[in-house]
Amino acid sequence: MTVAAPDATETAARRKHVAKRLNEHVKLAAAYVNATAIAVAGAAIIVRLVSNPNATLGRTNLSWFAASLALHSVGHAVIRLLRQGE
Repeated sequence: MTVAAPDATETAARRKHVAKRLNEHVKLAAAYVNATAIAVAGAAIIVRLVSNPNATLGRTNLSWFAASLALHSVGHAVIRLLRQGE
């Protein structure tokens, strides 16, 4: 039994399908990182101010906020990994 080699259209369609799947996984990873950044910012700033409206933001809160900005930047970097469709 011999196996026929896939023609060029099948190969191109397969590559396009694989690229679309990878893009969806990359988008999910970026969404996860951005959601984590929002949660960290919420825990650092919003919860603190809601629980005590007269509170001032100290270094700890600002460092957590900086961490959330870093996570958001990672989310943007992950988006750059998207493949172009052919």
